[in-house]
Amino acid sequence: MPEPKVKVEIFGNIYNIQGEAPPEYINKLAQYVDNKMSEVSRSLPSENVLHTAILAALNIADEYFQLKEIDEHADSVILKRANALISMLEEGIIGDVYSNQATKKTIAE
Repeated sequence: MPEPKVKVEIFGNIYNIQGEAPPEYINKLAQYVDNKMSEVSRSLPSENVLHTAILAALNIADEYFQLKEIDEHADSVILKRANALISMLEEGIIGDVYSNQATKKTIAE
């Protein structure tokens, strides 16, 4: 069964979008693109809609790649920290600290 079409407005034009995503999500994406195109149009007024759309697409691509780079850096940091914790567990450093705290708690009771 085909997915229902969602009517959206982007930069003054109406589009019927058909996809697997929920209509709310499609509307959210369309609003984002519309906002980006409006932003570009305000900063570089042009009557050429294609020019505006391409500049908006470049801005969106720039945001995407910056976020992707941040995500990859975060993954790298998390991986390094996880490996450090694994090393401490293997060396018994963390286990000893935990065991010592549990022992002190038992003695105190």
